[in-house]
Amino acid sequence: MKRILFLVLAVASSVALSAKKNVKTIHVTPENAKIFVNGQEVGNGTYVYKFDRHTDFIILRFEAPGYITRKNIRLLKDNPKETIAYTLYEDEAFKQSVGSSDGVDIANKWMTITCKKGMTEDKVWRRLMSVAVDNFENVEVRDKAAGWIKTAWKDTNFESGQTVRTRLEVRVMVGGDDEDELSYKIRVSSEIKDSDCFGDECYEKYPRVLRKFYDVLNDMQNSLGANN
Repeated sequence: MKRILFLVLAVASSVALSAKKNVKTIHVTPENAKIFVNGQEVGNGTYVYKFDRHTDFIILRFEAPGYITRKNIRLLKDNPKETIAYTLYEDEAFKQSVGSSDGVDIANKWMTITCKKGMTEDKVWRRLMSVAVDNFENVEVRDKAAGWIKTAWKDTNFESGQTVRTRLEVRVMVGGDDEDELSYKIRVSSEIKDSDCFGDECYEKYPRVLRKFYDVLNDMQNSLGANN
């Protein structure tokens, strides 16, 4: 009788332990981070998931304002930990850039600068080239006759693992209403990628411009613009 009771208790203990192992507590910092399981939002900060007998793993995704999204995280049912903690890193690229949320929607878009009257084409060109060389270093296209400047990409790396690359392109506008004024189209292209991806194909358009390059555009406008 005692032997049977022992076996029953052992089996019950084993079942309970197995059931306990199938329950995982997922904790994310910061606490307001959204938790997604297999693409479905299930909670914020902390979530308890119970694996069924047919599920060997789940795919997690975490996101929070001002933090880098973590995605495609595989959590296995046989993970020995009952509580698994994840941390999101602050989005340094976001903190050091401006975009539509700041009232500045200029990334990857053409803007127009109409130069002050009386400025010669040579003088404007020298200033434009000075801005390009001083801030972007390498210039891929410098065609004065065509009025076209295009810099090489300049990378900015962040401790959070992101890389933002930026370049400047300038083109003269032909056929303006006032022959005494020179007008140029200017575009700052901005792209971003994560550190765990390599190659040009990893970059995607970033709808924000790093503040240091936005300041360059302001300086250019103040130096050349007719409205100043």
